[in-house]
Amino acid sequence: MELTTKEVPLETLSILVRPSPETNDHEVVLRSEEGDLISRFGDGMIGLDPDDILVEPCPLLPAAEARTVIVGRCDCGYVGCGSVEVTVSTDGRVVAWTSKERPAGVRFDAVQYTAEVRRALAEHGWETPDRTVARLISSSIDRDHLAHSGLEFAWASGRVHPSTMTIALRTKDGCYQVLGSVPWHGESPEAIAETCRRLLLTEPRTWNDIQWFSTGRAFGPPEIAGPGWRLGKR
Repeated sequence: MELTTKEVPLETLSILVRPSPETNDHEVVLRSEEGDLISRFGDGMIGLDPDDILVEPCPLLPAAEARTVIVGRCDCGYVGCGSVEVTVSTDGRVVAWTSKERPAGVRFDAVQYTAEVRRALAEHGWETPDRTVARLISSSIDRDHLAHSGLEFAWASGRVHPSTMTIALRTKDGCYQVLGSVPWHGESPEAIAETCRRLLLTEPRTWNDIQWFSTGRAFGPPEIAGPGWRLGKR
């Protein structure tokens, strides 16, 4: 499909990550020389948190088939409250963002667009120490080992409780969420990430300070729960 048109000039994608104090996370700002891209597709919206868009495989990167990608969220921070969706497509030379409301959309040079997305994926200078720890945990844990216990990694965060890294897991059957807490008192991001990685290599029944939550499809604690596990409170 030919995406290059004389009527729609090519724009230059620019990606910036900045703190978002109102939502207690960060915002991925998507811009071109014509201004904010998200506001052109939705009013009252802000960029997603990096964990929701600057990840591998990155939804911003063009694929062989056109696909719908969420690029913005309600300014309250919750995607479920409202979101901005665009269709990302390419003909190899041009990447296009379109929507039903804006069929003309925005078009970018494919080489520049892809290079900018790759640059943003590799750039970690914006990270706070807790975001660095979360990334290191996500990239270093042994997911196969967790799978042997029927668990999957969901996320890690240092913003749930002070001086604590929280690790969120879920059971593969979808019946439980499991939250683990690891105290963090001044260790380097690399050191606390390694502590968390080593913890997740041990037998789940031996873990302490673990909260479990049923998703409504099961009653009682998970089969893998040990004496250090307790029912969490929402």
